[in-house]
Amino acid sequence: MRYSLKVLLSYHGWMFAQHGKISRATRIWMGMVKIFSGRKPMLYSFQTSLPRLPVPAVQDTINRYLESVKPLMKEGDFTRMTALAQDFAVNLGPRLQWYLKLKSWWATNYVSDWWEEYIYLRGRGPLMVNSNYYAMDLLYITPTHIQAARAGNGIHAILLYRRKLDREEIKPIFLLGSTVPLCSAQWERMFNTSRIPGEETDTLQHLGDSRHIVVFHKGRYFKVWLYHDGRLLKPREIEQQMQRILDDPSEPQAGEAKLAALTAGDRVPWAKCRQAYFGHGKNKQSLDAVEKATFFVTLDETEQGYREEDPVTSMDSYAKSLLHGRCFDRWFDKSITFVIFKNGKIGINAEHSWADAPIIGHLWEYVLATDSFQLGYAEDGHCKGDTNPNIPYPTRLQWDIPQECQEVIETSLSSANLLASDVDFCSFLFSAFGKGLIKKCRTSPDAFVQLSLQLAHYKCCAQMQCSVPGYRFCPCEFCFVPGTGLGALTVHSLGRSYRSPILQVRKPRFREVR
Repeated sequence: MRYSLKVLLSYHGWMFAQHGKISRATRIWMGMVKIFSGRKPMLYSFQTSLPRLPVPAVQDTINRYLESVKPLMKEGDFTRMTALAQDFAVNLGPRLQWYLKLKSWWATNYVSDWWEEYIYLRGRGPLMVNSNYYAMDLLYITPTHIQAARAGNGIHAILLYRRKLDREEIKPIFLLGSTVPLCSAQWERMFNTSRIPGEETDTLQHLGDSRHIVVFHKGRYFKVWLYHDGRLLKPREIEQQMQRILDDPSEPQAGEAKLAALTAGDRVPWAKCRQAYFGHGKNKQSLDAVEKATFFVTLDETEQGYREEDPVTSMDSYAKSLLHGRCFDRWFDKSITFVIFKNGKIGINAEHSWADAPIIGHLWEYVLATDSFQLGYAEDGHCKGDTNPNIPYPTRLQWDIPQECQEVIETSLSSANLLASDVDFCSFLFSAFGKGLIKKCRTSPDAFVQLSLQLAHYKCCAQMQCSVPGYRFCPCEFCFVPGTGLGALTVHSLGRSYRSPILQVRKPRFREVR
């Protein structure tokens, strides 16, 4: 059965068919795939049935490359590039092609490990802003303005999702009308994962299980156990633990308040500092608690969220807070940093190397829906249920940070602050239409946005050349195992064909926003 499904999934002709039109042969193929897929597949049901990523022919790679760079080059430069590409196809290309084929025979995916290491883990610059990304709360709805209560429901919802993940109860993602399954490998490192800095390259540390979280509040770190008497803490009990932290009057220890700035700066100073000062004693124990936590939590002291009286400024502030915060109140090495603001708004900052944004998107959609529609809140805004005085208090993490280490922390914080201040962010609401209308036009919302960005750049600069060519997440790579969100260059000659008639429209239907 699995082998038959693997043979069927090795067909990819549907990718190149005209959008919106499905041939009779493809429909028959879709029916056979559904029959062999079973009725209720689990998250990892298709992992052994997905085909391996094929190595494309050298000439096909060259043709696609030339097609992508042609809109970015002048005619003379493109002629020279074409000659260089053809020389590569005759001389060096065949030898490199043989190496790739050789690797594809013994590796599950000939490119995924290189992509993870050289695109992400070997980057020596800051993760903050450059790599990590964020997710916002519902803009118009705040179920409760009690910070501890929102944290209680949010943390519990995340843990419910982790339980579904451990039991493989999450439904796999499909393409082509719930027919073609995508690889689910990236879900494996969602929790209990931390990026460990190294002088040359970082590594990803993933644990099979973790039963605690670490909470940051006012420069202090607290370890909070998630289980009591063999069961998961209820939302009201988690709220109780968060409130205990909020009420704790203790002051940060020397060097503790801005410790997380090490994760916001360059990787090499952090790696050297970690090796020198966090390899033994209480520092090692406390750092282990952070890095081996299920995820990281920040009880933020600021109020964020959309404000109708000041929509642009409030959205910019909200986004920048989730993207970089104060540069020392997010642990940027953790796979997930869950942020709860003082007014009850929430958000996520996610490290990028372990998975792509759609994976976090599925988690976040589940958390927001579970928080509002399943768990809910009492009339007074607190989580439903009762407190439990028998649950032990959160534990303060203890640090012994010498002056030399504190100087490294301050240096990392200074460079992180410079990077954060250089972020030019403009976020605004667009309500004229959404993805529903775009899909009715049989168009991909992602492609629509990419072409809109290119059109806006052309109208501003009057040329197609970009300092950084367009780049987008490519979901079709997840049709192979293990799925990797490789990038696709979006600048194409067809973009010019789209641009010309659009620019001839003199009266735009919607107001332009710069």
